Amino acid sequence: MGGETLGQRIRRARLERGLTLAQVAGEDFSRAFLNQVEMGRSQPSTRVLRVIATRLGQPLDQLMGGAELDRELAVERGRLSLARGNPRRALELLAGTLEERSPLGSDARLCAAQALIELGRDDEAGRLLNDEDRLLRARGDVHRLRRLQGVLAGRPVRLDAAGYERLAEQALREGRPELALEHVRTARILREASMAGGAAAC
Repeated sequence: MGGETLGQRIRRARLERGLTLAQVAGEDFSRAFLNQVEMGRSQPSTRVLRVIATRLGQPLDQLMGGAELDRELAVERGRLSLARGNPRRALELLAGTLEERSPLGSDARLCAAQALIELGRDDEAGRLLNDEDRLLRARGDVHRLRRLQGVLAGRPVRLDAAGYERLAEQALREGRPELALEHVRTARILREASMAGGAAAC
């Protein structure tokens, strides 16, 4: 059990509970997406994993495996450090995640490349971005390709709530409801944080 992948853990838990792909997916994401996750071909976001864990009646950390949760947390902390203007700290946090498979690894490498650029290490960033560009094109990951192009052009993507709402609409047009859900939730969190900040300032 310790050597199981995330997809294998999800499949085992689903079968143990006698649930179909449709029952676990519900209205939140497609059966096809869940099937890809179980086969190890897609990596769900933590938000989607929370839905899966709830439907399977399992704690999120148990489903993810401690090490996997730690890696995702490291990437998010790295992105937050970069957004706060601390590229050196971002690189420290991302160091153990750069070899991860996409999409988590892609998020880590894009963030690391942006941090390297901010530190004046353009050659290293260029090599990282060139390799990532090939990987993302092969996967057809349009969203991350846009982020990569923004980093290359010196316009790192730091979206506000409206930006995430636009991404959600685009994901829906592309038939990717699980990605749309992630963007909508991010937009909601940003808007709620903005409202809370405004209330506190009054």
